[in-house]
Amino acid sequence: MSQSATAIFGARRDQAFPTLVEVDIDRMRRFGEASAYAAGEHIVTAGDVAPGLIVVLSGKVDITQGGGLGRRETIVTHGPGSFVGELAQLSARPSLVNVEAVEPVEAFVIASQRLRDLMVQEANLGERIMRALILRRVGLLESATSGPIIIGPVGNGDVLRLQGFLARSGQPHRVLDSDSDPCAKTLVERFEVDPHHLPIVLCPNGRLLRNPVEKDLARCIGLLRPIDADTVYDVAIVGAGPAGLAAAVYAASEGLSTIVLDCRAFGGQAGASSRIENYLGFPTGITGMALMARAYNQAQ
Repeated sequence: MSQSATAIFGARRDQAFPTLVEVDIDRMRRFGEASAYAAGEHIVTAGDVAPGLIVVLSGKVDITQGGGLGRRETIVTHGPGSFVGELAQLSARPSLVNVEAVEPVEAFVIASQRLRDLMVQEANLGERIMRALILRRVGLLESATSGPIIIGPVGNGDVLRLQGFLARSGQPHRVLDSDSDPCAKTLVERFEVDPHHLPIVLCPNGRLLRNPVEKDLARCIGLLRPIDADTVYDVAIVGAGPAGLAAAVYAASEGLSTIVLDCRAFGGQAGASSRIENYLGFPTGITGMALMARAYNQAQ
């Protein structure tokens, strides 16, 4: 693992990248489908939806980030007993990292729906997996070298608007100054962007957006997807603030099919609070974003 990745995960590396023992793998196997990959095969490309959580039985796979600008940095190399995935796998959203087989790999893949089943039916094991997925997302957020790239002048209102939306949505991203960053200047020249049309956003799948509205950016990174018109939900909740997410958790725990809708991002006003000190269960206080991110993951 690279020095920067080591700094990100620090003392919690063992929790972020646990090695499963044989009894754990046996408990997980019934949720997955056997799969094999050849040496050098690109298993997942950033911006594409991964097949699910990949449990490695033999061989090795490299996890890299930062491919959007042609430079890739290895986060970790997974071997037997490790699993590939982060929070995107909970709901089949596009991957934020690249996954490549270093040598022939035998594995089994747990699709998103089955992963959520595992979390419920194997609670102790599911807790360890969830902790790892969360820590991996935290690492990606701190590294700021994965996800969409916003390119525009520092302090520009639209840059701040897009940056705020991605931050509120818990999405790793980068911001490059179009006036001083060499990579930003190269991209502006490559795509022949008029300075008046900045900012631009380069999505992980390579698509370029010119000063997009939030919903277009959300679609590009897989946050906003079509709703199946034929699906009838038991409960529809409008507003993904603390009350809305709590209602979703309780409704789903009672076996009700539940959908939560919000016009911007999860968390509501609480998600923008720098510190909440009157919320039950957190006697030392917690940031609004941290609290709402936990609630969002729990609702999923």
